Amino acid sequence: MLLSKVPFGAFLAYTPRPEPGNEEQARSKKVCHGIKGDAFWDAETRLIPFAVQRLRDEHNAELDALFGPDVVLVPAPGSAPIKQRDALWVPRRICQELLAVGFGARWEPWLVRHTAVQKSAYAAPGQRPSAQEHYDSMRVDRRVTDEESPAAITLVDDVLTKGATLRAGASLLAEAFPGATVRAFALIRTMGTGFQKILDPVVGEILAGWGNSTHHAP
Repeated sequence: MLLSKVPFGAFLAYTPRPEPGNEEQARSKKVCHGIKGDAFWDAETRLIPFAVQRLRDEHNAELDALFGPDVVLVPAPGSAPIKQRDALWVPRRICQELLAVGFGARWEPWLVRHTAVQKSAYAAPGQRPSAQEHYDSMRVDRRVTDEESPAAITLVDDVLTKGATLRAGASLLAEAFPGATVRAFALIRTMGTGFQKILDPVVGEILAGWGNSTHHAP
């Protein structure tokens, strides 16, 4: 059953429709595309590890709470089942970088996509998969570990827009691990309006009804 709300945090922000001449907005879109492709910003800077290093250096107490020493990081699955072991899986890359800076106990591929859904980035307005569709297309695979049920789980994704994937995934994890605190994290979130800057950490709740409630993390 879908949770009515899921606590979450996000570190960066971007707008998909930059205003002409607004360099920060244009840069934000480039950052988002770079994160989604695990790309380099320039010849020496790979975006995901650079952003995660900034996250650690910021020492934001509300976001840091998502990555305590007892937290298991679970990467959100893509829109389709993974067919090649070496395929790019950006949330997994983010989990690996989070662990490299000391955020979390370990990562586990517990959440699996068994049936493909339409990729939200290519969906027409109002046609993105619902949380229920995401829920029905995923499962928790506990065969990958013999560990005891974790105390805390943070579901990790690259980009947060409406939060349907994270709400569905968190719901499945909460069912599989009823004793665990389940929260979500996205490295960058989409802002249709109100965008001001790329480095804009927030915490809040992903709510039923295609939305999220946030406040800026101090």
